[in-house]
Amino acid sequence: MKKIQIVLFLLLSCSILQAQSKADLGIFGGASFYLGDINKERLLYAPSLSFGAFYRYILNPRYAIKASLNYGALKANDNDFNNDFQQSRNASFYTNVVDAAVQFEFNFLKFEYSSRRMTYSPYVSGGIGMAFLNKPGNHSYDVVIPFGVGVKVNLSRRLSGAVLWEFRKTFIDNLDDLENIPSSNWTSRLHNNDWYYFVGINLSYRINYFKTLCPAYDE
Repeated sequence: MKKIQIVLFLLLSCSILQAQSKADLGIFGGASFYLGDINKERLLYAPSLSFGAFYRYILNPRYAIKASLNYGALKANDNDFNNDFQQSRNASFYTNVVDAAVQFEFNFLKFEYSSRRMTYSPYVSGGIGMAFLNKPGNHSYDVVIPFGVGVKVNLSRRLSGAVLWEFRKTFIDNLDDLENIPSSNWTSRLHNNDWYYFVGINLSYRINYFKTLCPAYDE
C-alpha cells in the first residue's frame, strides 16, 4: 500500500509540476504618459518612469493569459504647448497610477523556450483592468480596457524578453482635471475619454521547470 501511495504521490507531483512549468514570472520597466485634453496627439509627451511585475500562464505556444500590476505617473501642462487657448487656460495636472490588468495574449508565431535556437514572435494582447489614481487630495479608481502590441524573444531555456507598447482606454474624461462639454455627436463622444500608455521592456523567468524530475513529459 505504501508503495502505491508513493507512486500516486510522485505521479500527482509530476502533474502539478508540469502545470506549474507553464508559467512565467516577470518584471516590467519603461515609461508612462497620457493623451487627453491637454496633450491631444504628442506621443511620449512628458514620460515618467514606470515599473511593474506580472504572472503569465502559458496555455500553448500561441496563447497565454497575463496578470500584471504596474506603477507610473501621468502629467501635463498647458504651457508646454504653443497655442493661445492653452496658454490662456494654463491648466496642469499630476497623478500617480497603479494599474492592475488581466490580458489574453496571442502570439502570431509559435513562441517556445529553447536553449538551442532563438525564437521570437510579434504578439497582441487585450483584456480588462482597473486604474487606481492618486492625485493630490483626491483618490479614485476606474475600470480601463487594456490592449497592446509587442515582440517577444526567448533568451534561454528559462528567460525571455519583450518590447511592448500597451494602451489603456479609460471611461472618464477628468483624468487631467478637465472635462469636455457633452456633445450629441457620436464621434466626439467616442473620442471624449482620456488615455494613458505604458511603453518599455519585459523580462520573464519560467518558473518551476521540472522536466528533469518528470522525464515522461515532453516540453
